Amino acid sequence: MNSVVSDETLHAFVDGELDVTEREALTVRMQSDAELARRVCAVRSLRDMVKLAYAEPPRAKSATVPPHSRRMITQRCALGCLVLFAGLAAGWVLRGREITNLAVAIPFSPPVGRDAALQPVSLTHAPDPNRVMLHLDSATPDKMRAVLDEAERLLDAAEQQGRVMQLEILANSQGLTLLRASHSPYADRIARMQQRHANLQWVACGQTIARLTAEGQKVELLPAAHTAPTAIGEIVTRLQQGWTYVRV
Repeated sequence: MNSVVSDETLHAFVDGELDVTEREALTVRMQSDAELARRVCAVRSLRDMVKLAYAEPPRAKSATVPPHSRRMITQRCALGCLVLFAGLAAGWVLRGREITNLAVAIPFSPPVGRDAALQPVSLTHAPDPNRVMLHLDSATPDKMRAVLDEAERLLDAAEQQGRVMQLEILANSQGLTLLRASHSPYADRIARMQQRHANLQWVACGQTIARLTAEGQKVELLPAAHTAPTAIGEIVTRLQQGWTYVRV
């Protein structure tokens, strides 16, 4: 009897993190295992919906719907699918509630000069300003600096307003560079931020670490960082807990 394929393995398969032998074996098994194929489809769709939530929708030919409304409609549809596939992947079901009422994307209004594409995603009626996840999957200097700047801006604002805030920075793929002890260009800044903000968490994707280790790289994280099995699993968990998710 075939063993049950773990969620971590499925996430690695969808993200292209498995080696050739493992990937081929899973592909062959999917051909005769309908339930496994469904699970892979759910995970892949969830990943695509997270990306789609940030995509600018194509311009409609009709001028009767304002651009802002078109963007909101597209994001609501994308996030409605996100709720559905998060349920399939994690094994929970939404009962008696409209998906469109649960998944709402509120346009983000960053300060002048910041990336206007940053938008929070939440599975509640409005993003929770006190529980925020910032997701980094790029090692470009601008992106790494942006996630740190945004974290400090949010934490400082919460402190000034007397709010207790939880903030998590999740790094995967190339973004793991930010949290690698021998690679991060911001190690000192991260240490200062951690010392100042006890409510700030740094999370590294275990799936990415495993891939780099398999490639022969030694991965040592900064002292402030801890790991989660997979990035997509961490995102789904936080969304289900009511957190607001922002991909930087």
